[in-house]
Amino acid sequence: MFITRISNHNLSTICEPVGVAFDVGHDPLRIFEREAGDGRTLYGRHMKTITERVQKGGSLADAIHAQGNYFPGNFVRLIEVGERTGRLEKVLDRMSEYYKDIAELTDEFKSSITWPLIQLFLGLLVIGFLIYIPELLAPSATDVVDMLGIGLVGARGLTIYLAGVAGLAVLAVVLYVLARNGRLAFLGNVLTRLPFLGRSMLSFDEATFVQTLSLSVEAGMDAWNSIALAFKSASSDRFKSRADAAQEAIRQGREIHSVLQETGLFCKETIEAVQLGEESGRLAETLDKHYRFLRMKVKFAMATMTHMASSAVWILVSSLLIVVIFRIFGRYVGGLQTVTERFYERGSAN
Repeated sequence: MFITRISNHNLSTICEPVGVAFDVGHDPLRIFEREAGDGRTLYGRHMKTITERVQKGGSLADAIHAQGNYFPGNFVRLIEVGERTGRLEKVLDRMSEYYKDIAELTDEFKSSITWPLIQLFLGLLVIGFLIYIPELLAPSATDVVDMLGIGLVGARGLTIYLAGVAGLAVLAVVLYVLARNGRLAFLGNVLTRLPFLGRSMLSFDEATFVQTLSLSVEAGMDAWNSIALAFKSASSDRFKSRADAAQEAIRQGREIHSVLQETGLFCKETIEAVQLGEESGRLAETLDKHYRFLRMKVKFAMATMTHMASSAVWILVSSLLIVVIFRIFGRYVGGLQTVTERFYERGSAN
């Protein structure tokens, strides 16, 4: 209900048959009509709208762009590149593989993080139980023991605690929905500047850049427009902001690999591939082969981020349990010390 963007699974599913249809000369509208079904679902309604717009003579890129935020911005830009370069079937084929990889890695991420989240949930339940149990064991006591030492005891303390947990849960859901709908893109720009994680995240844009540049050059587009289009096809502002300067540098006769090297955004393998392509006069073909290497790099980056997120949840759960154990142990030791002091006081009095 709240998710307004197409899933990676659906993107992969729709790209492959449409790409094949364009490649063999069949009518791709049949595929969109089939996917639309009765048009009752959000996915079906968007497929139906695309079909209607293309039937009226519009381009596929315009029809997809008209769907607003439903499709990722990068997907829309690459469809436009495919139509402009006459290589739409190749773009769709590559994006089918790309979004299939992303969907599989997303499923793997969800699978790996499920058990840590269950443990976190159980840990929060234990804390709630420890807050409420003193009042349950001694309902008539005037001074209920604070087992955790956090100032929350009994039914009132449990209510405050649950309200706080519920607030955090709602915040997490809101952030997930915003991210799922592509509304937190600015966070990606921030994360790309982090020392280790940033390099992994930039690999996505690097792969997109290489793919777009390869298609543009292969279709005969001039070098300066190709380079600008490639930079703008990326999702992060660190790439997009370089488009105009790079375009002007290429217009002045500079080599592409030297311009890319100055940006500091590309790995040495990409710089070397571009240089080799320029020197051999087979830039499009060289970039096409290099893109396969970058696909593997993107998959590794996704796996790395999945591992980091899973580890972060594990650390959170472990820290929570350690704090609770030490709190209870501290209260227990404090109680023993009080009893011991009273025992010795009575002995001295006698």
